[in-house]
This record gives sequence, C-alpha cells and structure tokens, in this order.
Amino acid sequence: MGKYIADPKSGEWMNIQELEDFISTIKITKPKYRGQDVEHRSLPFMLSTFRELIKDEKPPTQDAFINKFKSKYPDLRLRGITSRLKRAYLSYVREYHLGYVLNKHFKKVIYDEQVDIAGIDYVIYYRGRKFNIHAFVNTENGKYWREIKNGRHKFRGEHLDLPMDLDKGKRCGKLILYTDEQVEALKKEMDKVIKARRKSESKKQSL
Repeated sequence: MGKYIADPKSGEWMNIQELEDFISTIKITKPKYRGQDVEHRSLPFMLSTFRELIKDEKPPTQDAFINKFKSKYPDLRLRGITSRLKRAYLSYVREYHLGYVLNKHFKKVIYDEQVDIAGIDYVIYYRGRKFNIHAFVNTENGKYWREIKNGRHKFRGEHLDLPMDLDKGKRCGKLILYTDEQVEALKKEMDKVIKARRKSESKKQSL
C-alpha cells in the first residue's frame, strides 16, 4: 500500500466503521462559487496538503485543509479559491474512504503520489491483472474532469471508471461515500475484462 491509505486487514488501523463514524462528525460547508479562472488554473498539488494533515488515520477537517493550503501559498489569491478547495476536500475524503473499501475486496491495492500524478486514483492487482481505477462523482462536472484526464495523460493498460452515483452512495454526515455494492460491481467489470483478454490471447496462440 501507499503511505496514504491504510490496510484495514492488518489489524493495526481503524476499521471502516470507525472511519465512517469519524467522517460523519466532520463539519462540511458546500462550495458556492465556481469561477472559470480558478477552476481551470493549475494549482499546487492540493492532495499533498491533505495527506500531510492525516493523523492517526483520520483525515483533516475541511477548515484545517483549507487553512493549511492557504498558509503554504499565501500569494495565491484568486476569487473562488476557497470553493475549489472545498470541492477538492470532498473528493479527497471520499477517495480516502474508498481505499478502505477496496482493501476489503482486493488483496493488493496501491495508491501513492506517483499514481495520482499519473492521473490514476488506484491501482488494483486482481487475478493476475493490473487495473487502473478512476473514481469520480457521476455528475456533469465529474464526467467533465474525467475527460480532462484523458487529454492530460497518455493512459495505457487496463483502465476502468468507478463513477459515484450520489443516489446509490452511503451517506455519512454531509458526505456520500462508496459502498460495497459499488465495488462489487467494479469487480464484475474486471472479471469481464479478464475473460475477454484471455479469450483474445487464446485465439492468438491458436493461430
């Protein structure tokens, strides 16, 4: 595992329920402004700030994340920066929790900073195959940024999307999180890919 996501199977970390109990106590204020300048501007790597504030496997509060980022980059004064940070925070907490759920269903789940910089949220090794996973909220804005990734990176190998349908997620406080059912659906898609690839490989060998 990367340093950022704990492995709940180890017995040394908080379990999913404990994490969800903590998340449900986090005070969340929703972003109100969406400025085109700040939305499309390249900012310092926000996830690094989120990661450095994780203590005892607990994610930081929204206010702590925003205040820390602004203190690190005091000259970054843009209208709408707070709203963008608020949206980023919601995604980071959701993905952090997703790591626990994925570890429950798969033996080898990898996340580290290099994976994220490459435009991938998680790498899962399953049945001898490597899968690159892209997690995002299944809204117009979420799908837009997923497409932006395709333009920024040259993806190779097996890539699967894991869209979050907000009406099917698990509510914890003011956040909606991934469920076991959504990850099970992902596993079924992975099984389909493996079956198709093995069929194709078998045909090539018979030629």
